Amino acid sequence: MKTILCLLFTTLSLHAQNVRPWTDYRVILWMGDQGQKALANPVMAERLREMGINSGMIGVGGDASFYQKNGFGHYVENIVNEGLCLKFRSKVTNWDKTVTDWAKTRDMASLVRDYPLEDADWLQRMGDRMKKSAREAAPQSPLLYDIRDELSTTISANPFDYDFSTTSLAAFREWLKTRYESLDALNQQWQTSFTSWDAVMPFTTDQIKQRMGSNKPGPESKTDWAEVRAVNLDLAKAKQERTRWNFSPWADHRSYMDLALARALDHFRKASHEVDPATPVGIEGTQMPHAFGGYDLWRMSQVLDWVEPYDICNSREIFGSFMPGKPILATVFEKDTNAAMRRLWHLLLEGDKGSIIWWSEDVIDYSKPELPLTAKGKALAPVFKSLTTPLAKLFMLAERERDPLLIHYSQPSVQVAWLLESTVDGSTWLRRFGSYESDHNRHAVVRNAWLKALQDIGFSPTFISGEELAKGMPTTPRLLVLPQSWAMSQGERDAARFFAKRENRVVIADGPHGLFDEHGTLRKDFDWPENEAPEKTRITFGTNPGEKAFEEVSTTLSEYPVNRLKADFDPAPLESIRQLLAERGVRPPVTVPAEARVRVHRFKVGDKARLIAFERNIEYRMREELAQVGGNEALEKPTTFTAKLQQPGFVVNLRTGEKLGQVSELQVNLDPWQPALFAVLPMEPADDVISELLK
Repeated sequence: MKTILCLLFTTLSLHAQNVRPWTDYRVILWMGDQGQKALANPVMAERLREMGINSGMIGVGGDASFYQKNGFGHYVENIVNEGLCLKFRSKVTNWDKTVTDWAKTRDMASLVRDYPLEDADWLQRMGDRMKKSAREAAPQSPLLYDIRDELSTTISANPFDYDFSTTSLAAFREWLKTRYESLDALNQQWQTSFTSWDAVMPFTTDQIKQRMGSNKPGPESKTDWAEVRAVNLDLAKAKQERTRWNFSPWADHRSYMDLALARALDHFRKASHEVDPATPVGIEGTQMPHAFGGYDLWRMSQVLDWVEPYDICNSREIFGSFMPGKPILATVFEKDTNAAMRRLWHLLLEGDKGSIIWWSEDVIDYSKPELPLTAKGKALAPVFKSLTTPLAKLFMLAERERDPLLIHYSQPSVQVAWLLESTVDGSTWLRRFGSYESDHNRHAVVRNAWLKALQDIGFSPTFISGEELAKGMPTTPRLLVLPQSWAMSQGERDAARFFAKRENRVVIADGPHGLFDEHGTLRKDFDWPENEAPEKTRITFGTNPGEKAFEEVSTTLSEYPVNRLKADFDPAPLESIRQLLAERGVRPPVTVPAEARVRVHRFKVGDKARLIAFERNIEYRMREELAQVGGNEALEKPTTFTAKLQQPGFVVNLRTGEKLGQVSELQVNLDPWQPALFAVLPMEPADDVISELLK
């Protein structure tokens, strides 16, 4: 047990290593078996260059000589081959069959994960594997080490009550001792009556749902699903039914499983850095923020040097806020030039430093000796070449500018929201797969609504984690959005309230904020009006005299992501937000008309220039299978609008080279598939602006 706890309770790393910086955009080809064999073909290097590829991959112990010989970079893929991705080397590789069979018995024995994330032997073996791989690969200076692709505590973001193994429960109890000062304190919080720490057991999802349905402490051995489906959060009754809304025996376990995965990843990253501190270590194929799967994106961001996120439910934007400057890569699955051009340039402007093409068999025809590009390969070639031009490099290396507007990211709120939203499913909650949640999770919709709304009026907001908020708000932010922030610690609540009392500060709460504590327990003293529906938005702001009460009540923005994609879009809700902020001195440095639905990206190149990029602010509604959901047709047309600059300057269209003179506003002709790119300079520009700015 000592060894387990030593491995488990190491402090999470905060990127202390000086990893090798990235200065070039990397187009990486994920190599299947045929691709690996084709590396022996003399034309392979030529074919990769034809497509605009400058990097490849090897497996553990793989041969990187082809890449070195031909001047390509490479990364090492899927080093940890056991335990992190249960799609392989486990008893549950067929997840649909696993949950279908479990639904018939709902037995506790099946809630034991094949690989407990705290198992000392597994951690040691996989840590040694990381070291061995890094030791072998380090002399070739790989771009990255990938711990594992598509990892999860379950599979993807699918719900299941892992882990009730003896090993995991023992470590969970030790962790609880760091959260509660005594067993009595835990029993009081959980509404349980455990007589010893060794007897403490978290609630399963069935058990917590039975508590919701019955308003009895439990845990019960059987669940009345009709009772559960009838559950509804009625604030007028909630204070008299607090047991019904005490989720802590379940939520604490979910938080612990998030932490257990993060600690395992941190252990493997540290093992690699012991041997090779220069090469970034991260993961591929991450899922949406979720109560299951280990997907607390804040915790993950603190133990990774790089990440390749599946951009589901704002995952990319959230990771970008939590991992500024660190390599973030995209998976390339598109077959169409326009779709790929739009998304990859969008991600480059968001800070991506590369992309991984899935996969070699799709872009190269291995049936012919000359290895011609497939139709998909030919379609993608101009996209990749555009991403490695001096123009793209200028934006990749420039310093991104963000606005002092923060959106709260709260994993406890993600947990509470999942319980509230899934009651309608009854006993079939376990089939609420990540592929379903990506389209139907209302909590994610509300978060996305505020992100898109602020972007559509020209701002570049940032996400702030609950942990960051609890430490106190920095002095510069002017707006804090709490999008269905159901669960907040007292520190978070205090920070938000103190912020709201400061001059010209605004807090927008979409739904009751802090109704539950960080353990998922309804507060005794919640102050949301009992006769007011939870689906409301409340706004409070600081004024010159100081505190001002909640001043405005309106409907939620939850319908905004759908309405903004309509051809007859009404920008009135956006204008009211813009006016609210403007009255308190918060205006975007570049103003665009709300009806244009344009995303503005801003950068600095030292004191030489400001860079501005405009793109259609489409909805990247990705699903788990990486397909882009439709609905953007209204934004897939050329548009012309006027952008107003708060700070005028000499403007150059970087795509055409046209010099627009010294202006405070400019007319932008925007292609729906490629961003419009401009430089704003303090003095008359030279002929070759891009070269000058790259010096």
